[in-house]
Amino acid sequence: MVLSKDGYKFKPSDSHWQLNKDVRISLVLPGPIDAATEAGFRSTLIRYAEEASARHTSNMVTMFRRYLRDTGATHVTETDLINWRANLGIDKQWRLGALKGFLLAWYDYGFEGMSKEVSDLLEGWRIAGNEKGAAVAGGCPETGPFTDLEMEALFNWANQAVVQGEVAFEDYAYLLALAMTARRPVQIAALRGRDLVEESSKGGGKLYRLDVPRAKQRGSKFRGAFRSLPILEDLYLVLRSLHRQSVAAISAAVGQVLDPELANEVPIFLNRGRLGNITEVEELRAFLFGDTPDVLHATTSSLAISLQRCGKASLARSERTGEFIRLSANRFRHTRGTKLRREGFGALVIAELLDHSDTQNVSVYTKNTAQEAVIIDRHIGAQLAPFAQACLGRLVRSEREAIRGDDPRSRVPNSRQNAVGTCGNYGFCASGFRACYTCYHFQPWMHGPHREVLEDLYAEKDRARDAGCPDVIVNANDQLILAVEHCVQICDEAKALEAVDSGMMASDHG
Repeated sequence: MVLSKDGYKFKPSDSHWQLNKDVRISLVLPGPIDAATEAGFRSTLIRYAEEASARHTSNMVTMFRRYLRDTGATHVTETDLINWRANLGIDKQWRLGALKGFLLAWYDYGFEGMSKEVSDLLEGWRIAGNEKGAAVAGGCPETGPFTDLEMEALFNWANQAVVQGEVAFEDYAYLLALAMTARRPVQIAALRGRDLVEESSKGGGKLYRLDVPRAKQRGSKFRGAFRSLPILEDLYLVLRSLHRQSVAAISAAVGQVLDPELANEVPIFLNRGRLGNITEVEELRAFLFGDTPDVLHATTSSLAISLQRCGKASLARSERTGEFIRLSANRFRHTRGTKLRREGFGALVIAELLDHSDTQNVSVYTKNTAQEAVIIDRHIGAQLAPFAQACLGRLVRSEREAIRGDDPRSRVPNSRQNAVGTCGNYGFCASGFRACYTCYHFQPWMHGPHREVLEDLYAEKDRARDAGCPDVIVNANDQLILAVEHCVQICDEAKALEAVDSGMMASDHG
């Protein structure tokens, strides 16, 4: 038996190897292959499984299988490698580059199936890597970074959806963790209760941080290295609440309340499919502190499905495309890097805050100078509003048609103390009228003075710009502006339709 880097045992002769909770690789290769080559390949792969990450080991299998499939080769030769490189072309040569290190290691280890001639050929090649950051550099609205307005639309939708039960709390927590930390899914999956830290500030207030396990660190075991990240109280409370749910699920499985120290070791994002394997506390300890400490943590594939559920349920639209915003974990990382670069931070700071060990993968942010933020002004706000669809309330013809329309306290006045609509929420709300335009409880009146709100918002933005405020301050109310623009437009459309209906009725009576 062989032990993978993450502590999982496997038999080298098996057709499949489980390397950690997320990665199971297939050793079934395409077509017939020379026996010496297969033996050398497996021997090299064992060394990788023992020393490298499970994902990297899996990638080597994928690339070697692709080499065999594309060339029809039964072993590794100079001729087949030269032909493969030519067929791949410039844009796909990174596949050979990814496999090059593995083949050279194969030769250095001294395993059969790899010749000195092949090693010398590979040593003499300089192979371009895959293109990094194309989605970022191009500002792609489907795969690139989110704009500030898209992020705000996502937060507005998610906060309302979890309250209304349209998304599961765990899915909401994962979406929030991605958006607010910009960490990789594997890092979020590795979080435990003790990683949530609450501290007192010098002024007597509360500070919150998340000790995030690092990923892609050579020689580091599961949760072997951490990097501390300050977080907002909102995220702290959501993750703390989810952790309590995980502890409760574990307690129910073992039939007793966990002591605080053990409870702190329970994963925040739990692999609930494994709970059936735990019936007592000692089994739990073996899972958490044994050879495979990742086994109770949610798999990255389950978290990907969680994000897909959020994407399917989301009603947040992009002001750039008018379509529902496409979600992916990478887009949140791209967004953080792009925002940091836009705010003037250098490569070292961006690398630190994105949890890179060096700056080689952050150059796309520091080199790209395009402005990703959509600048809203009087000239284009009205054009973008139908795409954003940011006004979430339900239009009513008059106060009489509104929920709570008979309650004068439900009226929503603007800054000039003119009522613009009705609040349909029976609970307490301390938010001012500005929050109403992006709230689903709001019922704007068709003939309400919404243009007054719009004029005041644009005037406020102009004053901030004239005062030399940073863009983040100048554009702070852009989502609200789009919501009011959208409200004005749907009111105009409703009034136009009402005028047509009135004209038809008058014609009928005439």
